[in-house]
Amino acid sequence: MTRFKELARIQAAIKHRNESELRWAVEYCQMRLRIATREDHEKYWRGIQREVTDALHSPTSTSK
Repeated sequence: MTRFKELARIQAAIKHRNESELRWAVEYCQMRLRIATREDHEKYWRGIQREVTDALHSPTSTSK
């Protein structure tokens, strides 16, 4: 899976508030943060992780 497909998967998870996909996205962001070598990459992935976490904790998240 290319990073573009993974980002599309993350955006879909946020849009649809799918709990299992959001949990996958959190793990993916954490992995990207562990391997980030540049500060701008780290900042980018922290922002994505924050969006995912916010969506995961929103009251409209659904389990699938």
